[in-house]
Amino acid sequence: MGASQSEFSNSSKADLVSRIKARVENADKSKAREVGGVFLFNIIKGTSVYSWTMDLNQVIVYEGEPEDDPDTTFTLNEHYFKQLVQGKEDPRVIMQAGRCSVTGDIMRAMKLEPYIKLS
Repeated sequence: MGASQSEFSNSSKADLVSRIKARVENADKSKAREVGGVFLFNIIKGTSVYSWTMDLNQVIVYEGEPEDDPDTTFTLNEHYFKQLVQGKEDPRVIMQAGRCSVTGDIMRAMKLEPYIKLS
């Protein structure tokens, strides 16, 4: 395993979210707004929940929950979140296997991969 690979697997969820934030900030704003929507991610580790939001209407990412109800909410444990964003497991497999709960606009959620996949 190269240094970048091992460094990547040791990333905390906050580090991964900051990398997703940078990716969204550097994305084509008009394409991001075409996808649109507000997506809440609840990442569970033990008894704690780390929440962060991707707002593709405003093309921003921030910690915490949105003021209004999100279009889509993802709830998954930290392990599967890392698998998802690192491209180690297909998002559809994670959802179909019940490792991630998705409520809301699932069709729009399927368009998020270019924004959340970091590999």
